[in-house]
Amino acid sequence: MTKKLPYQGGLTKVICQKKAGWHKKQFQKNILQLNHIDFLSKINFEIISFSGAAGFEDQVLSIYSFLYYAGEPIKWTIYSDKSYTFEQKDILKKKFSFLSIVDWDIFSHCTTNKMLSNYLLMCGLAKKLNVIVGHPYTCQTVYLDSDIVFYKNISFYLNSGILSAGLWYASDTLGDVGDYFHAKKESLYPLNSGLLILNADFNPEYIFRYFESLDGFYEYFSEQSSLEFAFRNQGANILDPRQFINDPSDQFDFSIKYTPSSIAMRHYTNPIRHKMWQEGWKWHFKA
Repeated sequence: MTKKLPYQGGLTKVICQKKAGWHKKQFQKNILQLNHIDFLSKINFEIISFSGAAGFEDQVLSIYSFLYYAGEPIKWTIYSDKSYTFEQKDILKKKFSFLSIVDWDIFSHCTTNKMLSNYLLMCGLAKKLNVIVGHPYTCQTVYLDSDIVFYKNISFYLNSGILSAGLWYASDTLGDVGDYFHAKKESLYPLNSGLLILNADFNPEYIFRYFESLDGFYEYFSEQSSLEFAFRNQGANILDPRQFINDPSDQFDFSIKYTPSSIAMRHYTNPIRHKMWQEGWKWHFKA
């Protein structure tokens, strides 16, 4: 790795963020004119997401990438944080006939469960837990954050039967694999809650057990930790971290570390959100 001069990485990131912001605005202006996606096929998975107006463009790009590289799901439900505008909802429904939008509090766990209710007072991620706990799972269902983009290799996983049963999750940041295995870690493959695969076998009681163990001392990431506790106690499987990417290590680079032709998915978390738009939306479809 080339050594950077002092402040070089921060300056690089600012330039990339400016570029990304311009591309995202162009996408926003032309979103109604986007070409129809000729999807590969229909797939036997349901999709659910939790998102809102702040992530509208990210959510649209995420849906487009899934259609292009994977196919059309049985249905896609967006659980809204109630911030989507009427115009945004109208665009989503017109563009994607399989999609429905409902409010996050259609389920009442954040009002009937004292622990989630208290967690909601300090962290909005309780709304995401309310959705995951409440959703009725009738088939293999993929939960997605709105800042996840799919790529060429996802079709292999979804069409091979590998993921047709069981619980699965994408691991959290690995960064450099060699450094990762030499460091002391509490969990070899910690869960990242951006992508989860669930079904009727999922028992949400483990989430409540975890919150009970906190005895009221909640943190921002208690949501993710509770899901890790629930998944590990139910024998969940880990998606290949070389294909399902949660890695912010290129946030200070002009280049993008992973290409559409080499991976199945990337989670563009806050440190690298600009990478999602840096090269424009069409870059994601150049596999």
